[in-house]
Order: sequence, then structure tokens, then C-alpha cells
Amino acid sequence: MALSARYFKTLLQRGAQVSLLGGAIITYAALGSAAVQAQTATAQASESPPEEVMFEQLLDLPSNYSLDRDFSYEDDVAADWPVVSQESVSLYRPTLPSFWWSRDQLPTLWRSVDGTVVRVEGYRLIRDWTAFYSQTAETAIVDVQVDPQYWNRFNYFQKFAVLRQLGATGMNYGYHVRIYNSIDLAGLHTCDFTSIATVAAAPNSEVPLPELRDVNCSAAIGPFVEFVPPDFGEDLFAPP
Repeated sequence: MALSARYFKTLLQRGAQVSLLGGAIITYAALGSAAVQAQTATAQASESPPEEVMFEQLLDLPSNYSLDRDFSYEDDVAADWPVVSQESVSLYRPTLPSFWWSRDQLPTLWRSVDGTVVRVEGYRLIRDWTAFYSQTAETAIVDVQVDPQYWNRFNYFQKFAVLRQLGATGMNYGYHVRIYNSIDLAGLHTCDFTSIATVAAAPNSEVPLPELRDVNCSAAIGPFVEFVPPDFGEDLFAPP
């Protein structure tokens, strides 16, 4: 979906950069404008920033919610990192990463651009979520599954707002976030955590806020795969 000129100008005023990578990807500074300068220097020094490289890698990585025949999600999960889901609540200690608050806050009352109101209050947009460490990508990921009957009612900006909220929650624990609309990848939020030692050393801890100040992230709303129906010609079902 193309961004409006007004919205694009607002992003630039807030210190954001907009780029294209397999669709409309908004690359932004997580906290503060200093990260934008750092990202510009990184982009000039290498072909792609680390967050965009990770973005491309996670597009094809299997999930607990996707249907992958060639590569199993269970084979990719690291055994020495905890796998956390919404069923993993501990009665004695905080269970991290914690997405329960975000799950219960979404959905709420959403007002679309044309003035119509979509009310899904009383129902949960998020069906399930799973946090794990990928051996292939060598990074921590949270996959969030949303209910299609509510997700499909949102416009682009509402979907992106949900992705940003979930992405910010995952970033607090050093996790990338993918949103699955049932079994289809619908949103992706990746960050450059290479300079944060806490992320690799302590999977069960929250990243200190000062360490996130200059983290760069990329985010995009799908679809990331377009299915083109085959052309069988007009005589496919013609009698012999």
C-alpha cells in the first residue's frame, strides 16, 4: 500500500527513513533521532543494514503456525533456550518474554480513516503466541497468531499500529516479532540487536532501556507472497 504524502512527510519529520524491500518497509529509529544517523552510516558502509538482512531471513523461516514441508519448525528451535507461549504462565516468577498484557489490550476500539468504527471489543485479536530461539537465524523470535475475522477488518494503518505495539514489546526482550494471520505471514518487525550483549547472554531478562536507545528496526505489513493463478487456457475443460 502506498503511503500518503502527508503521512510520508510526518515520518520524515519524526526522523524516520522509508525504504522498499520486498514490499513497503518502514525503517525507523527505536528511540531518539541519533539512531537515524547511525543507520545512515551503516547503510553506506554495507549493502544492507543488519535489521533489513534479518528481515529477509525471517521471511522464509518456518513457524509454529505456518505450513512448511521442506523444513520443520521443531528442528529449528534451540534446545538450550526456553520456548514460551501464552500457556507458559508461571505462578512463582515472571515469565519472559511477556505478551499477556499486549494480548489483553488488543483489540480495542479502532477508528478508521474514513470515519467508520470497527468494534471488536470483548474478543481477542491474538489467538496465540510462541517465543523461541532460531538456530538457523541465530536470533530470538516471537510469532504471534491473530484471528483473521478481526485482523482482516483493519486497514493498513491499524495493522501497522498493532505490529508496532507488538514489535516494541518484543524489542524490550531482544526478540523479533512476526504476525501470522492464521497460517499466513502478515507482519514482520526486526531490529539490530548486534550491539546488545544482554540479548545473547540472558534470554530470560528484559533489556535495559538505555541499551535500546540507538537500536534500528524495520517493520512491514504483508502480504509478502502473491499467488498468481495458473493460466490453463480456454480449452482446459473442452470435450475431446
